[in-house]
Amino acid sequence: MPNSWIGNYSFFRARIDSSREAVYDLDTETRYTYGDLERRANLLARYLKDQAGVRKGDRVAFIARNCIEMIDAYYATGKLGAIFVPYNARLSVSELVQLVNNETPKVLFYEEVFADKIPHLKSGCSVEKYLVLSPGKNPENDATYAEATGHGNDAFVGCDELDIEDIHMIIHTGGTTGLPKGGLISHRCELFNCLNEICTWNLHHEDSTLLLLPLFHTGGWNLLTLPLLHVGGRLVINRQFDPKKTLEIVEKERITTLFGAATIFRMMVELPEFASADFSSVKWIMAGAAPTPVNIMEKFWNKGVKFVLGYGMTEAGPNNISSCAHLISDDVMKAKYASVGKPMYLSMVKLADDDGNEITEPNTPGELLWGGPQTFSGYWNNPDETAKTLKDGWVHSGDMAVRDEDGYYYIVGRKKNMFISGGENVFPPEIERAMYDIAEIHEVCVFGVPDEKWGEVGKAVVSLKPGKRVSKEEIVAALGSKLARYKIPKYIAFVDEVPKNNVGKIVVSKVVELYGRATD
Repeated sequence: MPNSWIGNYSFFRARIDSSREAVYDLDTETRYTYGDLERRANLLARYLKDQAGVRKGDRVAFIARNCIEMIDAYYATGKLGAIFVPYNARLSVSELVQLVNNETPKVLFYEEVFADKIPHLKSGCSVEKYLVLSPGKNPENDATYAEATGHGNDAFVGCDELDIEDIHMIIHTGGTTGLPKGGLISHRCELFNCLNEICTWNLHHEDSTLLLLPLFHTGGWNLLTLPLLHVGGRLVINRQFDPKKTLEIVEKERITTLFGAATIFRMMVELPEFASADFSSVKWIMAGAAPTPVNIMEKFWNKGVKFVLGYGMTEAGPNNISSCAHLISDDVMKAKYASVGKPMYLSMVKLADDDGNEITEPNTPGELLWGGPQTFSGYWNNPDETAKTLKDGWVHSGDMAVRDEDGYYYIVGRKKNMFISGGENVFPPEIERAMYDIAEIHEVCVFGVPDEKWGEVGKAVVSLKPGKRVSKEEIVAALGSKLARYKIPKYIAFVDEVPKNNVGKIVVSKVVELYGRATD
């Protein structure tokens, strides 16, 4: 059976309706149809195959912000059976050199604003070809993207030798501890993740989103972007997130769905323009990556917008569990606001104790384990970490959760971040949720520090909203009616900003490194 259908998603979507708008690039003010995406993908695939010698299994890398060329590369590598590797441009040169040397891409495309990194890569890595996306800033005198694709052949490209288990992308984990690991994302993983989202969220061709996450991150691709492109929906992209611009585009382009991290939505609600912003086209908003304070969710609820939470990880989808905004009532949504929802279509889940036994009793903490056709295939060149994460077909998340009597799941903390105070297990997210109810608090991270009497006690690192003041004593008093005494942090440190990663997720390991002493 010829398998050139695998990876040739732009061809089959364009065959259905080539004139339908697929992508709107805000930076160039250009609108692309599905026919445009297929033509551009073939042009790039032809260049990669005929001029750069890219074959099945070869890596093609990008260092760029969100742009149409990255979507071209996704489709083009799929057609060739090559592996697409988007790198986080915010990584240090040393980190990029290590990753590139490990993953050995044959071709590397880069955005001109990151040109200063390229000499270091050229001197420390063995990439065969470098191409700059725009000739505007080209001190390396590399070939340009336009030169590579401007005069080529846009005839159909496919790879009959592809298997659905073949790897199409290397997506790096968040890298909150050490160098990011390269998650192996197969065509099977991609397709079933899209199927899960389409079926669970009722996505269809009239839906649209403004991409709020970077395309080097699993959320940038696998949360809404690829599912919408499969189903014939519409994607709006821009290189730099701008909260004010986001409000304008949601209204102007009649966006129907949004996904992002809590930090993104906090920035939006804090704008004076938010009060008059028109969200009437939006069916639902979902937040992930980190706990979202209920006071942010309430701002959207008050505008009549469904705002719910979801959970996922690079290795397992990424989206495995969510509240279905289109199915639940407002009363249930608000009563279970802290829940990340129920497992998505075809996602397998179980909670396990320390011995690996499945926990079936409700409201009993256990580690989340994930199975199903949407899971990853391991880490690139890292069998030891693969063996730790992928066991007997189950992805071990390291996240602790409980399931209530109605089947809704709640993340209670990281298995490694849980601390024990006086013999009691303490999960930081519960404390953080309570602290976010304090109006003056902007961001907070809670973890355990050593204590001579109790073994461990809590410490909270807090940043305050601009112009706001609150004392440690006032915080402790406010928590007294919400939390058991042993859960209230003994130490509270006030900082200007709590350290976060590139998608706005607080990096606990960095917070502990900077503020892990048993002092205020």
